[in-house]
Amino acid sequence: MTSHAAPDADSGLTLDDYQARAVHTDVLPNADEDAYVLPLLGLVGEIGGIASELKKRRRDEQGYRGFDNQLREELGDALWYLAVLADRAGLPLSQLAAENLAKAEHAFGPADSVLHPGYDADRPPEERLPRQLALQFSETTVKRHGEDVPTVVVHVLDDHNEPLGDPIDDNIAYDDDYRFHDVFHLAHMAVLGWSPALRATLRPKRKRRSTHHDRTEDGARAIAVEEGLTAVIFAQARDHSYFTTTNRIPGDLLKLCRSLTAALEVSDRSLGDWQRALLEGYRVFALLRAHRGGIVVGNQDTGTLDYRRKS
Repeated sequence: MTSHAAPDADSGLTLDDYQARAVHTDVLPNADEDAYVLPLLGLVGEIGGIASELKKRRRDEQGYRGFDNQLREELGDALWYLAVLADRAGLPLSQLAAENLAKAEHAFGPADSVLHPGYDADRPPEERLPRQLALQFSETTVKRHGEDVPTVVVHVLDDHNEPLGDPIDDNIAYDDDYRFHDVFHLAHMAVLGWSPALRATLRPKRKRRSTHHDRTEDGARAIAVEEGLTAVIFAQARDHSYFTTTNRIPGDLLKLCRSLTAALEVSDRSLGDWQRALLEGYRVFALLRAHRGGIVVGNQDTGTLDYRRKS
């Protein structure tokens, strides 16, 4: 690649200044009439160079002294190719940097829970999801088609102690404990202030002022989205030890949550919010599996789930 300008007087260099000067030194031809090919291949090559330097350092930790200087040079060259590639795509580096920072802060902002007002905060009490909801998960077996099937019965712990729907089994050829999955809906309620599935079973339907929310936010399609999203995430969670060994959810799964709910009120929740909801749900899911049930309290005021074993 072409040489860079000396950095002596560039202490105030901005990203866009750098990009403009890098482009001025760009003599790379277009390859096969595709302006992106050579700068992209150059960028990949520099990343490979960084990996090669890391290999040298790992192979000879005591003897290899050139890592820092080589890393500096390889990163600088990678930045040059990135600047040229972005310019050929019509993208200012400053814009890319600002958008990327916003995305990172959106996804991985403060570790502390961010509390949100409920989507039904302006509704009368009978149309709101409860600020706190205690559910008891009890494992049992039922006869289905002549077979003893492990199931979970979920009861709402209140004055009525009514079951939250019918007994749930895994609905799959092998046991994977999906029968405890209502804990994920409870986590959605506690952290996101949203769960059409719980709203459907608890029945705080938002009908009083208009039928709009009842039809679009609390209706069958919203319920199907939440149930489908929960099942898809669960299938992926198996490959990640159900997130018990990490404090991060893969970015593609977080983006999937945002994508599937893009037309619903919960679309304004961040990737970080979704990450907290999933981690909280799977944290307590692990406890339910370990103890074959228990009592879980979803708390919108703290954005958390509290677990205790049945006495």
